[in-house]
Amino acid sequence: MKTFVSLQHMKTITVREMKARWSEVEAQVREGETFEVINRGRPTVRIIPAAPRRILVWDDHLATAIPGSGRSAEESINADREGGW
Repeated sequence: MKTFVSLQHMKTITVREMKARWSEVEAQVREGETFEVINRGRPTVRIIPAAPRRILVWDDHLATAIPGSGRSAEESINADREGGW
């Protein structure tokens, strides 16, 4: 695989190379590597590792919820549909 290291320690790869060696690129990205994709001599996109998803723990979410006011969703939908359904 022909790659070049830039000053920012980011590898560059052409679209053609990326298509031909996607499994290698994907494995490197999974390990934390970042690639800049070159299309017709110009950088077009960067491929960066996905950030791990954070899990929100909110044990008392019902206790801290703002009490509803007005009509329920069901009431709103029924009122919207009056005469139309």
